[in-house]
Amino acid sequence: MVKRQPILHLDSSLRIGRGGVREVFQHPEDPGRCVKIVHDPRRWRSVNRECRYLRRYHRQGKPFTRMTRFFGWCPTNLGPGALFTLVRDHDGHCSRSLASSLPGAPADSCRRQLQPLAIVELLSELHQHLLRHRIIVSDPALHNLVVHYPEPAKARLVIIDGIGNSSFIKMADWFGYWARRDINRKWRRYIEVSPLLQGVFAAAGRTTMNRG
Repeated sequence: MVKRQPILHLDSSLRIGRGGVREVFQHPEDPGRCVKIVHDPRRWRSVNRECRYLRRYHRQGKPFTRMTRFFGWCPTNLGPGALFTLVRDHDGHCSRSLASSLPGAPADSCRRQLQPLAIVELLSELHQHLLRHRIIVSDPALHNLVVHYPEPAKARLVIIDGIGNSSFIKMADWFGYWARRDINRKWRRYIEVSPLLQGVFAAAGRTTMNRG
């Protein structure tokens, strides 16, 4: 007999945030996990694609230092919930998005200030990590990246959404040349020409990023 999972009860006190596709809640029993609930049924295809790729990357032994683990689905009072790692800093606080750390972002007492050069360096490190390990991303937008502090003076970017190959013909899944091409194409679209980052690149003395 298959054992039924208990239903997780989620409410506004557990709510972490809401994106264009999913609403995110703190897992009521595990501080290291979050529960994502799809609120836009038109996007189920992209959600399922991400889950498949995260499972595949886990089987392939790819490092998860720059992306979150997917632990499967569970029933909740709000519908099916996807279980993911909740990225927390060394002090226990949830890591904040890169978008909220840009110069000129609304003031936040919990937000660490990042200088333009530091932002460019963090982005470059993430980009090189994706290329090195052939991790395909469909949407590396700023709101899908968080600044994680595993140590007080050490930061790195982690992708919390948008993993997976959205191309119809998935050559990048099998060939290194196509993987680099796809990663660079998405990186240029979402990072290098992002209006939110143009001032950051200019302040850091960069007109673009070195791409592999």
